[in-house]
Amino acid sequence: MNSEQKYSPAIRSLHWLVFLAALIAVVIIDIHDLFPKGSAMRDTLFTIHQTAGLSVLVLMVLRLFARLGTEVPAAIPGPKLLERAARAMHLVLYVLMLGMPILGALALAWEGKAIEPFGLAWAAPLAPNKTLADLAKDIHESGATLVYIFVGLHAVAALWHEVVLKDRLLRRMI
Repeated sequence: MNSEQKYSPAIRSLHWLVFLAALIAVVIIDIHDLFPKGSAMRDTLFTIHQTAGLSVLVLMVLRLFARLGTEVPAAIPGPKLLERAARAMHLVLYVLMLGMPILGALALAWEGKAIEPFGLAWAAPLAPNKTLADLAKDIHESGATLVYIFVGLHAVAALWHEVVLKDRLLRRMI
């Protein structure tokens, strides 16, 4: 493969910014759980989690527009099954990266709580609904496990291409 076949600078930048924002969101929410409910530190960390999560959403929307408006490198020749698996993996990652922040925001809105990215309170125009809030929160929290699994598989696949297959696939995104 020609190493010059790279994703556009916009796509590469957005990929790594989404990764960074998602990493911040998951690390912060894990740290947040170490502090007692109602403490100032716990509240601050939750605001950072919301900010990072909604940043993932905004960056993913930008990434979708950039992806639709740019030519991407051709698929690396190989078994059709692997090509389909890669497409499925990317679809799952897109759904997770778009769905997780939306579910988190909906859980807060249905709880009757403001969404506070960047410390700015935004009340969603939804009527409180405990059942829907609990459902959105449960799916959001379960989705975190899926994020760990699929981001991990994505990273392992990229490293497998780089180290084992030596097809320079990883370098397209760097």
